[in-house]
Amino acid sequence: MIMDHEICIMNGDLNYRIDTMPRDTVIAAIRSNNLPKLLERDQLVMSRRKIPTFRLRAFTEAPITFAPTYKYDIGTDNYDSSDKKRVPAWCDRILFRGGNSIQQIDYRRHELKLSDHRPVSGSFLLRVRTVDVELKAQCTQRCEGRFEQIQQRVSMDAK
Repeated sequence: MIMDHEICIMNGDLNYRIDTMPRDTVIAAIRSNNLPKLLERDQLVMSRRKIPTFRLRAFTEAPITFAPTYKYDIGTDNYDSSDKKRVPAWCDRILFRGGNSIQQIDYRRHELKLSDHRPVSGSFLLRVRTVDVELKAQCTQRCEGRFEQIQQRVSMDAK
């Protein structure tokens, strides 16, 4: 199971939106760089804060310091101008868990215009366990030697 791992990084289009805020208000907040106002209404942020049983509550997200990554007119910097006029949102996210074994050092969006999303990336420092192959071989050899000695003793006692 995913939660059995010491370090987990989850990323992708998680499809969370900005709740109960008109599109024009969201775009005005983006233009004035008032991201905290928008993050107060972000569905993922709100769910993690308010729902004790929310599964993603066990994960951390670095502070979002970039404009919403969805929904653009492809090839432009314009938010959705189609008939649907979707409200911009941070659909594209990176969440992680792992206690002191993981630290996110970068979280940003990239200005690629090939999609209606702007991709995001993150950089992490990870503390991982390593195995000293030589030390492991020595330990295995000692253990196998002891096991053989015990096995011989047990078979002698059985006679």
